[in-house]
Amino acid sequence: MPVIIKQPKHPLAVVRVASGYSLRTYAEAVAERAAALGHGRMAYRREKVARWEAGVEPEKPAQFAMADLHGVDPDQVRARGWPNWLLLALPGPDVLAPFTPEVALSALDDLAADPALANGADIPLLPEPVLQALTTTWTEHVQDSIARGIQGGYVGVEVSSAIHARLTALWHLDDSLGGTACTTSARTDLKMVTKLLRHARHTGQLTTDLHFLAAEYARFLGWAEFDAGNTAKAQRAWHAALRASAEAADPAHSAYLLANLALACVYDEQSTIGADLLTSARDIAGTRTTPLVAAMIDTWRVRATASTGDAKQAARLLVQAETEYERARTGDENPDWAYWMCRPTHMAETGRAFLDLGGPATAESLLTDGLTALEPGAQRDRVLYLTWIATAQARRHDLDAAATTAVKAMDIAELVESGRCTSLLTDLADELQPHRAARPVAAVLDRLTSTAS
Repeated sequence: MPVIIKQPKHPLAVVRVASGYSLRTYAEAVAERAAALGHGRMAYRREKVARWEAGVEPEKPAQFAMADLHGVDPDQVRARGWPNWLLLALPGPDVLAPFTPEVALSALDDLAADPALANGADIPLLPEPVLQALTTTWTEHVQDSIARGIQGGYVGVEVSSAIHARLTALWHLDDSLGGTACTTSARTDLKMVTKLLRHARHTGQLTTDLHFLAAEYARFLGWAEFDAGNTAKAQRAWHAALRASAEAADPAHSAYLLANLALACVYDEQSTIGADLLTSARDIAGTRTTPLVAAMIDTWRVRATASTGDAKQAARLLVQAETEYERARTGDENPDWAYWMCRPTHMAETGRAFLDLGGPATAESLLTDGLTALEPGAQRDRVLYLTWIATAQARRHDLDAAATTAVKAMDIAELVESGRCTSLLTDLADELQPHRAARPVAAVLDRLTSTAS
């Protein structure tokens, strides 16, 4: 199974390491630069830098010294605040740059570049204020685009149709093999779409469709990286996807990719920001989407809200999602990317929500029903269901059942490449550890340990 890359907790750690400094030498360099800028002599203990990377905001003179050290305009230090301005010291596009076609292409070029140039360990998670600002900026831009409308007619539709077919195949490959196996293909196809946008002659609907394809490939690449366990890389992809989506002016798809970003926040224990982003996604979709898509977003809101501990709101949202799902009709023009959506109570995230709310029996029942309804090829999701069913059984103290289910999950996990599954199985091992004295549990823990090593 793939190893999940452990992300640095603070952007300063990434900037410092990328610049070749240790804690001590960085403290010395900042102190020397502060003195050169006329801020006086600063203490340069390594512990000071360690505190900054742990979340303590440096005094402004120290920040100006750091900005000068890394070539960042001091006006950006004032405008963006700590630690957001540190993102300007990293390679790649400015996440908070204006939404324009050229910046979107630049972000897509950067995303599709050789992954060897962007090791996942060198990319920080985006701070919450940056995520919120990115969402706000995108929302304002896409609303303007929708108001202007889409100009022109279909040109070269056979090109976009062929690319759509390749994209559909990737979706199903991810279902079967997991995200890790799909990142290279997604990046290769994204390069092709970006070249078409930049160099081919296209107008009207074809231009819109190419921007949608770029947005969906970038969204999918983000999803694949998220499933591989690389949340920071996923955020980088979704940033580029939001920019391409703004050019396509497709509110339903834009809401979907924003929901992807939000769900990753929930997995990364940022439940409040995840819930807020999902609310924004639902508002953006509004009435301009189908009941099925609305049900999908609201089901993920159930998971996010449950993670914050709000049981009443989670229950209300689940009823709302079920109502929307019941409104769905066979003749609805659902987007192709919504192919995987099932009944809200059958979704794995719903079962996980009840685990978070302290209802393991309900969680097990919902997850078991969902597992029964799961498509045969959805092997990665099968691991999610089984892992959370085993967790529910362990919390009900049915250890024999938990051990049996865990073995099934591990057997299937060996067939997929998903860092997310690896992480969830590690969580399951932690759940079972207090029960190691039980013989079936001990055997499962031994296998989990040997697999992880």
